[in-house]
Amino acid sequence: MVQDEPAHGTHYKVDASGRIGEVVGSRPGSVCLRPPGGGREWAVPPDALRDPNPSELERALILSTPVVTR
Repeated sequence: MVQDEPAHGTHYKVDASGRIGEVVGSRPGSVCLRPPGGGREWAVPPDALRDPNPSELERALILSTPVVTR
């Protein structure tokens, strides 16, 4: 079953290898993901993505939170 391409923004998806990424764009036949907190983007077919489970989402949100120093 082919999933619809996810919307851009603060949406996280997990690819078939288990890597979680923020959806940053899409092209016909692929979705672009970026690791939480930044890094090199990669493209994945939409049907190879799934929603993160609660622990994966929590980890992604922690990694994407800026560190504040005083």
